[in-house]
Amino acid sequence: MNTKLSPAPPGLILASLLVWGWQTEFMLYAIIIGLLLELPMFIKWRINFSDKDTNQLADLSGVIFFIITVTVFVNYSFQGIYKILELLPFVLLLLMLVQCYGTQNGIKTSALFISIRRLGERAGPNVLYTTNIGMPYVFICLISASSGNRYSDHFFALCAVVISWLLLTQRSKHFSRITWFASLVFVLFFSYLTQNGLQKLQNDSETFFLQLFEQYGWRSTDPERTSTSIGSLGRLKLSDRIIFRLKADKPSPTPLYFRETSYSSYNYGSWRNPKVEFDIIGKTPGKNEWQLNKNKSDQDTMDMAIYLQNQSAIIPVPDNLNSLAGKDLIQVETSIYGSTRIEAREGWINYRLGISDHDFIEATPAAVDLGIPLNYKTDFEQIAIKLDLYSKSDKEIISTVQQYFKDNFYYSITQNQRYTKGQYLTKFLFKDKKGHCEYFATATALLLREAGIPARYTIGYSVQEYSNWQSTYLVRARHAHAWTKYYIDGAWHNMDTTPSVWAPMEAEDRTLLEPLMDLLSWLRYKTTSSDIESETKSKSDWMLWLLIPLGAYLSWRFYSKQRVEKNNERVTLHSEFFRLGTDSPIYPLIKQIEQEADSRQSGETLMAWIKRIFPGTKAERYYDLISLHYAYRFNPVGDKRKEKKQISDNLDSLT
Repeated sequence: MNTKLSPAPPGLILASLLVWGWQTEFMLYAIIIGLLLELPMFIKWRINFSDKDTNQLADLSGVIFFIITVTVFVNYSFQGIYKILELLPFVLLLLMLVQCYGTQNGIKTSALFISIRRLGERAGPNVLYTTNIGMPYVFICLISASSGNRYSDHFFALCAVVISWLLLTQRSKHFSRITWFASLVFVLFFSYLTQNGLQKLQNDSETFFLQLFEQYGWRSTDPERTSTSIGSLGRLKLSDRIIFRLKADKPSPTPLYFRETSYSSYNYGSWRNPKVEFDIIGKTPGKNEWQLNKNKSDQDTMDMAIYLQNQSAIIPVPDNLNSLAGKDLIQVETSIYGSTRIEAREGWINYRLGISDHDFIEATPAAVDLGIPLNYKTDFEQIAIKLDLYSKSDKEIISTVQQYFKDNFYYSITQNQRYTKGQYLTKFLFKDKKGHCEYFATATALLLREAGIPARYTIGYSVQEYSNWQSTYLVRARHAHAWTKYYIDGAWHNMDTTPSVWAPMEAEDRTLLEPLMDLLSWLRYKTTSSDIESETKSKSDWMLWLLIPLGAYLSWRFYSKQRVEKNNERVTLHSEFFRLGTDSPIYPLIKQIEQEADSRQSGETLMAWIKRIFPGTKAERYYDLISLHYAYRFNPVGDKRKEKKQISDNLDSLT
């Protein structure tokens, strides 16, 4: 069955756009677009768009939507779905302009659906007709506004006003104003309670599952936490996503270790620290530079780019970091466990790392750096006796432990399920003898402690994949790594007992889409990041530069089209906006019958009313008349003049 949507009431499109603009911070655009779409009510000319013109503009809207989708996903990854929703009013703007300024006061379905366009002359009136997209545009604006993430009672109230305004223009005359208003208030009140309940349910569900995941270690590593569970890095390794980019003068022949933080206390499958306190590093006067060790000078530099989802984050850095510099940075802090935290803008940021010949000072060992859980004490005593570690010097212990893991264990990318109180380290040491970096780093640290050498568990990234076409190191999520730090001769040293084949093995599992995702990541980086020495780019400039040439082109195309005066025989604004077909000749007859017989009841159809008040044979006289009225009233594609004349002729035959 054909369907034709009623036009949006005057001013409603502007109101919905203002709600959208307020929610998404596109208020200036909302005002301009709203005025453009409401202006045709006050002008007498229209543009004679051909079907070909409308189809081309519809196709252009599709191209714009595709470009926006690609651009948003490049810049925001899969979180960009909300950004796409925000921009939908821009996508449909061309079709709305055609509808508002065109002579047809609507859009043909062939412009909206290519499948109908391909039917050509075979398309019947049931699929090919003109429909008004004003109402859908109003709801699209409200949906886009909801993605603005400003959930408040004010937003609910504004949406309620817009929807109530729309419903008021469609109110059935069969119900009294009091009944209609009371029903509307009840629905809005119930909707308000429902949306509050859904928000609370969502928050409670998120909290519950986050606590559940944290309890069993099912989470990504977060160095700002005071603990990390065995298995968190293993799950992170399943991703090819690029975490940061590192530009050096030349590729390094050996992997570079970029740490995030170290941990001291181990128990029940988790490494922990006491609450980590950060010290603010003073900014160098007159420069966008932070010197971590003022007694040392930079021996070399590397440029780094990383994507920040929050304005404050711990970044991976080398042990011999000496300074950070860049206009994207706001503040730099360090902790006693070797963590470096920055404050900067969200998105891709660039900064320069200054490297010295001296490692950054980390807290000296404490008693906790020699602690071994009681349930594993016997295991490591057994291995220490087997390797004769108690009688060896510190350097001999380091060499022996390194060789022990090299000769007796191998790397596995298989992630086995584990529980926090399970003896999975015992299985790793004496049965399976395989695992990923977290098992090797944990076992190494505890074995060194058993031999009397303070040790810590360290997480970060191994930098080793060099992209020739980007001239940059690419560090992916799968490059997340864990290793051991041990303390001898008054300094901390790195020790990695994980077999070196771990990186090539994991690279073999990369997805076929990795090159494409790398390209999208590179485009995202290039279009959103700023230079180390330049000011931050404006996030909305790109849209302005897109709209200016597009607006100029469309203005020229519209100006070059033939403009015609409004047809006086077209449906008036009142009837178009409020009630199509209310000028049906049957209404005076209905009013007369109500005065002579009985009034229609609330919600009673014409046909049921006639059957109730007239005997069967007399009621049949009105059936054809009512059918003609229904066709004139509700059929959107019929010949209105002919139908109206048929109703008048039928009335004449009754009198």
